[in-house]
Amino acid sequence: MRLRNGPHGYGLVTKLLHWLTVAALAAQFVVGYVMAAFYGDFDKADCDIEADRLEEQCELRQDRLEERADDPLGTAYSDLGSGDILGGGLTLPEVHVLLGLLVLVLAASRVAWRRTAGLPPWAESLSQGERTWAHWTEKSLLTLLFVIPLSGLLLVVVSYDWLPLHIAAHIGFFVTIAAHLGLVVKRTVLQRDRLLQRMV
Repeated sequence: MRLRNGPHGYGLVTKLLHWLTVAALAAQFVVGYVMAAFYGDFDKADCDIEADRLEEQCELRQDRLEERADDPLGTAYSDLGSGDILGGGLTLPEVHVLLGLLVLVLAASRVAWRRTAGLPPWAESLSQGERTWAHWTEKSLLTLLFVIPLSGLLLVVVSYDWLPLHIAAHIGFFVTIAAHLGLVVKRTVLQRDRLLQRMV
């Protein structure tokens, strides 16, 4: 298999970056939504049910979790430096931040590789309208690969005022990914095209 893109289609590097991004995003969204559910329900699920004799321990645990959640970037960095990752030292917010940084690195790598290796020719089966559709959904997805993690980092490091942008970026991502996958499903399933095979 060839490393670079060309008339043969997408090269190994492009395919690898594509599927690593898919895996990182899937993990990121799972961790993000589990984290939101866990931290949102912590008081009700743990503290309110504890007996009076355990109330102080519960409050200490809650304080520790909140302190770590308030600075996931710094705590994650410190846990990485101390090797505490294997000991279960990373909390969900810290994992979420690290995955966000990974998505940013992958996004930057994809843009740099695209500028270096270019893109292969369009699949001949795509109409002009489908090519335009694919072009704009791909550009939007690449942009959102920067906007989602950057707005998340701003939310964590600067202020919760960035939350609306972070949420809007999520919504934009799901709409755009649906449009992107819609074209793939249409060509691959409904029209029995080999479009998906270009990226596997």
